[in-house]
Amino acid sequence: MCSRRNSRPARLFRSLAGKGAISTLAWMGFWAVTAAQPAVACTVMRLNIHGQLVIARNHDWPFGEALVITNLRGIEKTSLAPIKPATWTSKYGSVSFCQFGREIPFAGMNEKGLTVDLLHLPQATFPDPVSVEADPELTAVNAIQWVQYQLDTAATVAEVVDSLSTIVPIPMLPVVETVHYFVTDAGGDVAVVEFINGKAVVRHGEDYCLEDGNPKTQTCVLANSSWEDSQTNQVNNTSLLRYGRGVRLVEMANDLDDQQPPIDYAHRCLQMVAQGHLTQWNLVYLPEERRIHFRTQTSPQQRWIDLDDLSFESDQPPQAIDIDQDIRGDVTPHMNDVTHADNERIVNHAFDHFVPAGLPSLMIKQLLLDYPSKLRGPQTAP
Repeated sequence: MCSRRNSRPARLFRSLAGKGAISTLAWMGFWAVTAAQPAVACTVMRLNIHGQLVIARNHDWPFGEALVITNLRGIEKTSLAPIKPATWTSKYGSVSFCQFGREIPFAGMNEKGLTVDLLHLPQATFPDPVSVEADPELTAVNAIQWVQYQLDTAATVAEVVDSLSTIVPIPMLPVVETVHYFVTDAGGDVAVVEFINGKAVVRHGEDYCLEDGNPKTQTCVLANSSWEDSQTNQVNNTSLLRYGRGVRLVEMANDLDDQQPPIDYAHRCLQMVAQGHLTQWNLVYLPEERRIHFRTQTSPQQRWIDLDDLSFESDQPPQAIDIDQDIRGDVTPHMNDVTHADNERIVNHAFDHFVPAGLPSLMIKQLLLDYPSKLRGPQTAP
């Protein structure tokens, strides 16, 4: 009996890859994997509680299975993009939350305290691939992998914003990749990055800050409507309702008494914008402390991971833990070397439960399964 790695789809994929057909397959996936899926929703808030920065995020999704994975410094990468794939070497270690495989996270924080979260945005439209192909200044990353690219390469929100002049996200799975992004750093800066009508729309800088340089409250919350639509007074859908509620919770954080622990308040905020059974995870980042607290619907006990306790050296294997593992407290001692089987399990689960079946999705799935084997550590002289 053949193993899954040597299955017929895998052999077909490698055969086509050898003939230079990967781009064609990616475009098949781009146009074909578009069937309707259940509505999903997330909410993220940047809070200032007793002078401490706290970013709180609900991950609302049809399923919660995921890995919490460490990503190493000094790793050479080429993006999973259907055209003009970008190449880079990771500068910073990070921890990311992955449901569609290693290097394809929905959320994460790096060792500099940069946080990047993507959220569903139905009207998101990314740059025209033909225009990207024609622009010598641009290369592309997969629209979800954009999260990991920024965790790998940026220490500040300003660096993320600057990168948009040379790196653009291009989807391969539009059914998943209708998204926008919420970015913060340990200095307190915030940006909302959206792609509307094929153009980057960035809410960042002086127009979105108070006189003291801190971001305006309205910039510190994001749900599943565009930032511009969220500024309306109409509360006629759940996204606008959650956004408005989030703004009030951010404002209230400034007036908390000293007896309210920041983590407790952050979780109260997340409960106020939860979406019932769809809310699979709660993430609370503490960028200045480089700590991430998390809990899930399946394992609601409080857990955390301290980035200062992790090794991000490129000569170490990346570590991972199942996000639903039934433990409490610090998860670092329970993390193990991430394996191909770990990655295969979450990729298979995601595709089985969310992505319509067919040859295009099989090919893209195989790309995700094989991708970790393409990563390279620093080259050594012979």
